[in-house]
Amino acid sequence: MTASPAGAFDAPYDPEPISPYAQPADASVPQRGCAATLADPKNASGSIPAVQVIYAWHDGIGNRYEQQVEKIAKIVDRMDWSLDESTNYDQHINLSCRTGYSTSTYSGYAHALVVPEKIESGVIGGETPVQTITHDLADSGYDVDNRKYVVFEDFNGTANAWCEPACAATADAWASGTVLHELVHLAADGFYVDHPKVTEGSEILSYPDLMANPYYDWTLDHDFNNYYDPSETSATFYQGNYPDTRKANAASWPYFTTATCCDVGYSNDLLTAQERTVEAQAPYATPAGFSVSGGGWMQVTPPGSDSQVSARYYDGRRSLTMNVQSYAEGSVSVTRKPAVTAGQRYKFFAKLTTGTSGNVKLRLGWYNSSGTLISNSDGPVTALTTGWQEYSVSAVAPSGTATAQLSVVSPSGQNFAYVLDGLQLNQCNNGKTSDGCRVGNS
Repeated sequence: MTASPAGAFDAPYDPEPISPYAQPADASVPQRGCAATLADPKNASGSIPAVQVIYAWHDGIGNRYEQQVEKIAKIVDRMDWSLDESTNYDQHINLSCRTGYSTSTYSGYAHALVVPEKIESGVIGGETPVQTITHDLADSGYDVDNRKYVVFEDFNGTANAWCEPACAATADAWASGTVLHELVHLAADGFYVDHPKVTEGSEILSYPDLMANPYYDWTLDHDFNNYYDPSETSATFYQGNYPDTRKANAASWPYFTTATCCDVGYSNDLLTAQERTVEAQAPYATPAGFSVSGGGWMQVTPPGSDSQVSARYYDGRRSLTMNVQSYAEGSVSVTRKPAVTAGQRYKFFAKLTTGTSGNVKLRLGWYNSSGTLISNSDGPVTALTTGWQEYSVSAVAPSGTATAQLSVVSPSGQNFAYVLDGLQLNQCNNGKTSDGCRVGNS
């Protein structure tokens, strides 16, 4: 992603992303602070893994470090705010600072955090390639195994992520969404977390899972279904599109702090990775963690062409196929019933598609502590389409509720098959959106 038009360099500041809700004003953005402080940022071999922030300049524009240093620090603080606010898990960026500055003032903190570096081979009057940046960093000693580098380019360059020879996320148009997006590209063993596709076609149905940029929103992964899952850091997800088999989970990246529940954020999901994505199953198998009742039977979706209803929802992951039979209402359910709180609002999301036609509805079933059904909250009966769509149903857990069951229900009298994926049970307590839930993305 190139942030500035080729052939010209303008002011480095890009608009900050404002979705899914507005970020705070600069004065209200928490100061992240330094996770590691070193006398020499080039000698970090004994330190914890951390991110080093670089202000990069060359002779084309000149050195504007003093003019830019506090602005860069504020963008980095905003990146950390975005990471922490993406979910209700407390998680932050480990930042590396240098000694010699009093961090009791914001100016001192900014100077400790942001290190200036002249890019000797920067292209004057043109675009400087990312490889020029990473080679300069390495030549200058910024190539330490336990450091990743966030580079704010004060010249015409690129927003990119590159790990040869130094591992750096770069940006010449400065906004927290852009820089965080590039940083998380590095959050895998080695190089490189790919751009995920959210549909099986070329259209963008919903926000890309791990986007965080000014053109979409500041959240990392509001579905918890690709690369970033702080609730289940042992789960891993495909780094690239099929047939890439590499997996990672950015939430377990050592350059981020250990994720700790709970500090209310945008999206609080109560499902496991398997329940969201049918992640661990082979085609034709019976999906673990799901059950069927009434008219129908299920399987992990058989292999097929990406241009049709296929085995892949995106990035090579599997999905669940429900084969509906007409003799009775059919339900496919998440077998486990997550604990919920009476009087709290919850929202069940699921992505569905069919190769033909058919009608379904989403259901939240409320159960007491003895496992007895209290009531159901049903969404509208909906005609599925041949393209993936996200559907949802939202309700307040009634008095006496202890657990909830998620189901997709097909009314009787139908014979068709649908494909199910991308489930989420969102506790609606973020305090920012109208109902406290994450925004639907269909």
